[in-house]
Amino acid sequence: MLRAAANRAVVALASGPSKRAAQMSTAVLPDLPYDYGALQPAISGEIMELHHKKHHQTYVNNLNATLDKLSEAERKGDLGTMLALQGALNFNGGGAYRETCSVCNPGMLRCCA
Repeated sequence: MLRAAANRAVVALASGPSKRAAQMSTAVLPDLPYDYGALQPAISGEIMELHHKKHHQTYVNNLNATLDKLSEAERKGDLGTMLALQGALNFNGGGAYRETCSVCNPGMLRCCA
């Protein structure tokens, strides 16, 4: 039964572009809801700014690049590329999500539940 469902999913993906590809949006780096220096002395403002503008932004940039590639692969019906992008999508999507959670709640993850 699981194999049949997987086969139907593969056929659906390979049959052409999906509506999902057209509906994908661009991820954006959220603004911090507090000043970079607000968590001092536990975390310096300089470190918070570096973390937000470089580390978090990198997840967002890489997620957007992956979504662009995924959209193009779906448009072409390129199942191999769609499958190959799963790791990058999980890593960068998960990283952007986790970083956003820590931005809105330094106690982590309560705001995302």
